[in-house]
Amino acid sequence: MASREIRDPIHGFIKISGTECDIVDSAVFQRLRKVRQLAMAYLVYPGAVHSRFEHTLGVRHVAGKMCERLSVDPEHTDTIQKAALLHDIGHGPFSHVSEQVLEELGTEELTTTAGEKDKIHEVVTRKIIRTDREIGDLISAKQREDIIN
Repeated sequence: MASREIRDPIHGFIKISGTECDIVDSAVFQRLRKVRQLAMAYLVYPGAVHSRFEHTLGVRHVAGKMCERLSVDPEHTDTIQKAALLHDIGHGPFSHVSEQVLEELGTEELTTTAGEKDKIHEVVTRKIIRTDREIGDLISAKQREDIIN
């Protein structure tokens, strides 16, 4: 089982292994390197340059620490950590700033599957988790539905 440690400026070294490594290496996850966490804030605050990629690795790390502290069983911990890794994969190129455009120009399938309180990136995230071939090869259909839930 492959594993690696990723250096994070906030959390230090984050260890991921197995399927998590494969998820991080997937195209939909690597795309997060180009999605700014704080949208266009970097134009005003030059230090606000981190991406959804770094953010998501930190979320995964914190989720794992919470599971450890709460003594969550290994199977649920695995699902929670994968959910943490995948929670932002539906963000558009300008993060939340682009959501209005996605809502206005998105396909009927996307806009009609959104619940009253759903943001469009959440709908896109669910669709990616359900339909992306690379993710589908890594995570069982049941676990993907558990992650979505």
